[in-house]
Amino acid sequence: MTSLAARLARPEILSLPPVDIAAQANDAFGADAIKLDANENPYAPLVEGSLAATVNRYPEPQPASLRRAMAALYGVAPESLVVTRGADDAIDILVRTFCREGRDAVSICPPTFSAYAQFARLQGARVVEAPLTATFDFDADAFLAAMGEVADLKLAFLCSPNNPTGNPIAPADVIRVAEALPDAIVVLDEAYIEFSELESLAAEAARRDNLVVLRTLSKAYGLAGARVGCAIGTAELIQLIARALPPYPLPTLSIQAALASLSPSRRSVHAERIERLKRERARVAGLLATSPIARNVRSGGGNFLFFEVDDPADLEAKLTALGIRVRFRPNAAPGGVRLSIGTEAENAVALAALGVTTGDQPARRGEVVRDTKETQVAVAVNLDAAGPRRIDTGIPFYDHMLDQVAAHGGFALTLACQGDLDIDGHHSVEDCAIALGQTLRQALADRRGIGRFGFALPMDEAEAQVLIDLSGRPYSVFEGDFAASHIGAYPTEMTPHVFRSLADSLGAAIHVKVSGANDHHKTEACFKAFGRALRQAVARDGEALPSTKGVL
Repeated sequence: MTSLAARLARPEILSLPPVDIAAQANDAFGADAIKLDANENPYAPLVEGSLAATVNRYPEPQPASLRRAMAALYGVAPESLVVTRGADDAIDILVRTFCREGRDAVSICPPTFSAYAQFARLQGARVVEAPLTATFDFDADAFLAAMGEVADLKLAFLCSPNNPTGNPIAPADVIRVAEALPDAIVVLDEAYIEFSELESLAAEAARRDNLVVLRTLSKAYGLAGARVGCAIGTAELIQLIARALPPYPLPTLSIQAALASLSPSRRSVHAERIERLKRERARVAGLLATSPIARNVRSGGGNFLFFEVDDPADLEAKLTALGIRVRFRPNAAPGGVRLSIGTEAENAVALAALGVTTGDQPARRGEVVRDTKETQVAVAVNLDAAGPRRIDTGIPFYDHMLDQVAAHGGFALTLACQGDLDIDGHHSVEDCAIALGQTLRQALADRRGIGRFGFALPMDEAEAQVLIDLSGRPYSVFEGDFAASHIGAYPTEMTPHVFRSLADSLGAAIHVKVSGANDHHKTEACFKAFGRALRQAVARDGEALPSTKGVL
């Protein structure tokens, strides 16, 4: 029996030979193969940096490592996913695969992402509109009634959360549409789903022959410039649409950037960023409701807000003069504006332009990624929030100690490390301390308005004293010793080294003195006291720079 994808596909696509989507020709060779098959320049480019070291060679058409990583991320098998140059490219190849010029149709639900209609019209396909409701919601009954009259409907595009309004579509409604249109392919664009509470239908698309899900690393993973996305469907459909791809769709640098971003050590920081953007979206939406300019503010499921203004031309001129870029969407509403959620500082400037002044100080945040041949570490800090605290170094006792630092320091900390623990814990302990110090230094910026100094702490029979000066001048003193070689997998000999690494990377004088009988208590007292010292030192204390020199 012929599949739905084969029945819908253009004859020109079916006549093309199958694409080697898994790059199986490369599987027979190792990484050190002599590649004399693609007319490449054998010499590495005269460009510095490890990411540029291999761009003299063509990349894999469908890089197996990236395909596996994205498949795992979205909960499907690798053969159910094709990697594309962003979700836009996936839209394009779907239209080119299934839509014949002057004959076939695609449906869209305006106001929605403009690329659906653009690529359809470039291919010469008809575009059928089934508008959203007055409140920008998807009406499944009205949509199906409209599609019942459409001949040669090949693709039905749905966007959830919708761009530019943010409205979600219930997964049950998507399934209902797919079941009611067995001779068309429903394409569900989930570009913004990470910022919503929706359940993805990626796994459903992998087993349902008339459902395709689009995903992208542009939004939640911060890779808009790398252009990495994918289409997810049945293995047969994926193999078919891959024939419309160019031979080498993704640049090597994009592949490497995506793989680095998807490494396990980065996941917790990505999750923290997504939650931060969602909180900021809610905060900005509440403030916009008080704006004398904005009205009908809609906070949906994307990393943006949609609202309306009475005089969009005046606002555009004002924002242009201030160097603020937003998207005006008159096709969605006469004065429609889509405002992306930026950093707290960026949002404050945009809010001020819209007549809202908060007077709030932006949170002091830092984010650092540290990669070596021994470890991969990612750290995020917010000195002005008590949580969340998520720490995974691979060494449970060290996790507990860093959690004590953040808890007693009164700041949010997300830290993850992949290290060579098969050797020992040295590199992971050291590099986590270095990265944490760098992140704290970044969050403190010019150190204006801080307490600067700060602590003695008893713990049962143990006593730890930590003196700290956030002077910008690194110096470390550690007085104390340990009888035990390890506490769990944590090497106690690394405790002085942790504080030296923190002093060097933070730019601080850190003096630690500890005594007692129990090494667990002594070690924990050191970390707790350091957290308490940090709490005093980073506390906001006016606006002045705490130095008679005028600089730290």
